Amino acid sequence: MSKTISAGRTPKIIIERVDGDLSLVGWEGEDILIKGDEETTRVKQNGGEIKISCDDDLSIRAPKGATVLIQTISGDASIRGSIGGIELGEAGGDLSIRDVGSVAIDAIHADLSLRGAKGHVFVRSAQSDVSVRDVDGNVSFESVGDDLALRDVRGDVTANVGEDVVFYLNPQPGKNYAVNAGED
Repeated sequence: MSKTISAGRTPKIIIERVDGDLSLVGWEGEDILIKGDEETTRVKQNGGEIKISCDDDLSIRAPKGATVLIQTISGDASIRGSIGGIELGEAGGDLSIRDVGSVAIDAIHADLSLRGAKGHVFVRSAQSDVSVRDVDGNVSFESVGDDLALRDVRGDVTANVGEDVVFYLNPQPGKNYAVNAGED
């Protein structure tokens, strides 16, 4: 199935569930392009709010200014170019995020790679390795199960890490840095 929805430059996209992998790419324009299996993909639109769920893999191209709320992803996910803000409830597989606005994640059960966030980054629980680079806002990790690598964070940093931390930083006056590492 390939479906195009006109929703304006700043729609609210609610992805209720993806049982496979998710690819979400922000693009110029006002249309949302949804690709998924016709029998397992459900789409509902109410003005500028779009709800999507899929029992398999899902690919979405959406306006860059879209606000995206993702409740559950079972597989891997790739999100890039969405500057309207990303909220994620739970991801079961690896998560790659590139060139976005702010990011809030409740739980990720595999690796997280984030590069290029214009806003704040908050992660409640990351159970595996995390790599974060080039963030303009604050970065906060309540719990990282394995290793954490941070580079070029221009805001405050707080992190509780179960294992090793690699931290590349140019400390700025007035910024706070609090990192707890279980090992090195």
